[in-house]
Amino acid sequence: MIVTDLDGLPVRLRAPHDLSFTARWGRVFAVLDQQDSGNLCLGIEGPAGRVFVKYAGAPTVRYDGDVAEAAAQARRAAEVYRALAHPTLVTLREAVDVGAGHALVFDWTDATPVGRQYEQSHVVRGMDLAARVDAVRQVYDFHAHAAALGWVAIDLYDGSVMVQPGTGRVVLCDLDLYERAPVVNRMGRMWGSSRFMSPEEYELGAPIDQVTNVVALGTLAHTFLGDDATRSPAAWAGSAAQLAVADRATHPDRDARWPSVAALAEAWRAAVNLPACRTA
Repeated sequence: MIVTDLDGLPVRLRAPHDLSFTARWGRVFAVLDQQDSGNLCLGIEGPAGRVFVKYAGAPTVRYDGDVAEAAAQARRAAEVYRALAHPTLVTLREAVDVGAGHALVFDWTDATPVGRQYEQSHVVRGMDLAARVDAVRQVYDFHAHAAALGWVAIDLYDGSVMVQPGTGRVVLCDLDLYERAPVVNRMGRMWGSSRFMSPEEYELGAPIDQVTNVVALGTLAHTFLGDDATRSPAAWAGSAAQLAVADRATHPDRDARWPSVAALAEAWRAAVNLPACRTA
């Protein structure tokens, strides 16, 4: 491992790499160099304000795959953010070949990541119950929007979700692996956190679709309102009706789950006594 200085901040890499291109956006104020995705993530501040740069092309410490493939995946990911543009999705400013790879440049957000790896669960627990229930609604409404456009969520988990505690606004990020339907499991054990994965995400050749996606979405309800590791009713802070919606979503039997993301989203709204949402 080598440590490179970037605007006074250490960047840990497996080998030397020229990062001087970052100056085009300004001065680096934050470094996330422990990602296992092959991306080096940077907060940069310049004349155009703060941006979050996700760069694939550097030999990051925790990624042992092909750096060129990581860059190719970043190029593919740009289409996801452009196609699914939505108030709940982090805004992609530009996607550009730089250095030895590709960079996705997003608007900076001060929202708090809720992923377990960030150890910020106290932020979610500090939100009032209505705000936590509504955060689930926001996640569901976005994914109903994505499904209506023909997209399937891949590797959706709590690390994809951020929230602004003061307003309760959800910001979704890290949706790089989403694909256009139809999708088939080509890996066996697919990318993802086991807490959020369905049985078909372990089965080579299985269809990966909206019925698959409701499992991760149902588990995210437990992230906000209970315990996503156990899905225990004892840890649930929402209503019995809301728990029933989440339980159906996470059923191991595909045929017993909600038949679509839209059906799940509408069931959640009904359990919260909200009007139906138009997704198209």
